[in-house]
Amino acid sequence: MRILISCDMEGISGIVDWEQVTPGKSEWERGRRLMTADVNAAINGACLGGAQAVTVSDSHWHMRSLLIEELDPRARLHSGSPSPFSMLQGIDDTPGYDGLLLIGYHAMAGAKKGVLCHTWSDKVAGVWLNDVRVGEIGLNAAVAGHYRTPVLAVSGDQTACLEAQALLGQDQLEVAVVKLATGRYAAECLPLGDAREQICEAAARAVARRKAGQGPQPQAVAAPVRLAVEFMFPQHVDRAFLLPGTVRASGTRLEYTAGDMVEAMRAFRALVTLAGD
Repeated sequence: MRILISCDMEGISGIVDWEQVTPGKSEWERGRRLMTADVNAAINGACLGGAQAVTVSDSHWHMRSLLIEELDPRARLHSGSPSPFSMLQGIDDTPGYDGLLLIGYHAMAGAKKGVLCHTWSDKVAGVWLNDVRVGEIGLNAAVAGHYRTPVLAVSGDQTACLEAQALLGQDQLEVAVVKLATGRYAAECLPLGDAREQICEAAARAVARRKAGQGPQPQAVAAPVRLAVEFMFPQHVDRAFLLPGTVRASGTRLEYTAGDMVEAMRAFRALVTLAGD
């Protein structure tokens, strides 16, 4: 069993504010320690569930957030940015992965009661794949689906976990709710030991089920993939519209038709980068 762990930061245990997840801010180093400990819980759970190889893809900011010196040595780490697959760096490895764990993920832009909710950037108001609205959970699940890798488990606040279950299947997906969001910058946080126990147990159950031939199936998006991105302001679209192949549906909305999900994700990342600040 080969498992890939993609770890973001906003959904990590104890995280409630940008100060904790932004490099250079006063609580950044503390946030990195919290993130590394959550990921270690997931690595341990994956190994307990039967994983023989675990790879972690650092998926926050410039992908240098995890403390490798404190990371469980049973896992390898993808670090640094830009990389071809960003939050899912390594997903195209040969041999492929049997499952994907999304640790520390957050709810999509505009979510009600989602800690630090957004979709990739605060410039983005919404994203749709084939008319289905998605956040980072849905985008990465679709890229993984292209490589026939299912999302097995998700950790984050209750809103992120409910979003994942609605998209990927409530009865199949294992979730670890580590905090109860009461707003974008507030949550009732579980004791850290309890939160990490939940992450470990969810990962172990998920991997064990996959090893037994049970659990979620890959979430492939039918081709061609119709990508739509709603930006916050027209000036974002003025710049992002420079990407060839885009159609400007309104002052703030761009559309792009991709041959597959990998192309769609690359187009999305290019649009957000071109949009600027």
